[in-house]
Amino acid sequence: MDIFQLIGVQPAVVKERAAAVLARDSRGRVLCQLRDGFEGVAAPSQWCLFGGQVEPDESLRAAAVREFAEETGLRIAEADLRPLAQIASTVKPDWSISIFELVTPVEPADVRLGEGAGFAFLTREQIGQFEFIATYRMFFDSFFD
Repeated sequence: MDIFQLIGVQPAVVKERAAAVLARDSRGRVLCQLRDGFEGVAAPSQWCLFGGQVEPDESLRAAAVREFAEETGLRIAEADLRPLAQIASTVKPDWSISIFELVTPVEPADVRLGEGAGFAFLTREQIGQFEFIATYRMFFDSFFD
């Protein structure tokens, strides 16, 4: 069973679930995604972690692995993910996001962006300077305390 740290107040009714991956490089910087800016994208042109919606009959871990591969081109194993946090979405009020930590480092040269406008490996200080979705801002404030 996955045990997550709960951050903030979870929605009374969760209609959708999402899974995201906190990955770091060998220098400890966090891999972040710049979301596309075109119409129809939730939280356009803001920063977040790589991840996405859990498909019907898909586990949280399987969704995290699938989404990470689709968006970064990196294949990871479910066993390489450690449950980290669960947080309510500030963009979609009936969504819950489960964040997993990837236990093996990822190097910038290995990432092949498959979704989003860009990516960056950011330090704690840099994260504070970028426009992150409020959900992830709350996560990082809790994570780095």
